[in-house]
Amino acid sequence: MSQLWNLVPTIMVLSGLLIAIWWLGRNQAGEEATLNARQMLGPMGLEAAIGGLLLLWLVPWGLIVVLPFMVGLSALSPAGRADWSEHKKARLTLIVCLIGMVLLAGLVPVAQPIAPEAWGEPLIKENPNAPPYPSSEQYTWLMLPDDAGFDVEIVQSISMRLPYQYGPIGAPSSALDLSALFGMEQGRLRQAIELLDQQTPGPSLDPDEMDMVLINTQDKHSYISTSAKVDEQVEVRVFELRSLLSTSEDGTRVGEVLCVAKANLGGELQMLVVVRPVLHPGLASDRYAESLVLEWLAA
Repeated sequence: MSQLWNLVPTIMVLSGLLIAIWWLGRNQAGEEATLNARQMLGPMGLEAAIGGLLLLWLVPWGLIVVLPFMVGLSALSPAGRADWSEHKKARLTLIVCLIGMVLLAGLVPVAQPIAPEAWGEPLIKENPNAPPYPSSEQYTWLMLPDDAGFDVEIVQSISMRLPYQYGPIGAPSSALDLSALFGMEQGRLRQAIELLDQQTPGPSLDPDEMDMVLINTQDKHSYISTSAKVDEQVEVRVFELRSLLSTSEDGTRVGEVLCVAKANLGGELQMLVVVRPVLHPGLASDRYAESLVLEWLAA
C-alpha cells in the first residue's frame, strides 16, 4: 500500500495539468477544449508540460533543475520568446497549477521508517521539532553500552517525502545537500541532542546552541555483509556536532553525526541518522557505523 502512496504525487501533478486545461478551455467541451488549450499554450506548450513531468522521474534534483532549464530554453530561442509573449497568461496559468500540485504533493503520507527487529521498539515514534513540511515520519532509539562508558548512540530512522523529485537517481544526494545547505536537520536533531545530554557526563548540551559542520569526507560508502545479504553503496554525510557555548569562535566539538540516505521510487527518502558523543570509540575506528547501517539496510 505504501508504494501506491508514492504514485499519488505524480497523479496530483497530472491533475494539475488537467485543471489548467479545463480552466483555459472552460467555455469549450470535449476535444474542442483540448484543442483550445493547445492553441492558448502555443507550439509545444502542452508537450513541454508533459515532458517536464516525465523529467521529474529522470533528472536529479527534479523540479529545481527542470523548471529553470525549460524556461531558460524558451528564453534563449527568438521563436520561444515570441511564443511566451503571445501565450504568457495561459502558460503562467499552467505553471502555477503544476507547481501548486507539486508543492501540495509534499504533504502525501510516507511509509513507516525502517525499523530493524534487533533494535526493539523505538524509544520515541514522533518528533515535535521536525518541520511540518514535507511529510515525514521518524523513529528514535537510544543505544546504551553495557557499562557506563561513552558508547552511547542515538539512532533515528526517518521517512521523508521529496516533493521536487520522483525518481531515485541522485535523490539521496540532493536531499542531503539541500538539508546541509539550509540547515534543515537542526530542528530535527534537537531531540537527539537532548537524549545525548541526558546520557553523557560533562557540561550540559544546549540544543539551541549547537551547530552542525560538514566534514569533508566521501559522499558515498559501500556497506557489504555476506551474512546480512547486503552489498550497497549509499549516500553518506558526516557532520561535526559543535557546542557554541565555548570560548572558541568555531565552537567546541562535542560529537559527530552520520547521515545515510537511500530513495524509493515516487519521491520518498529513507534516512538513517546516528549521533555519537565525541569520546565514542567508534568515531576513530568505525566512522560509518557499519553494524548499525548494515542492520538498517537489511531490514
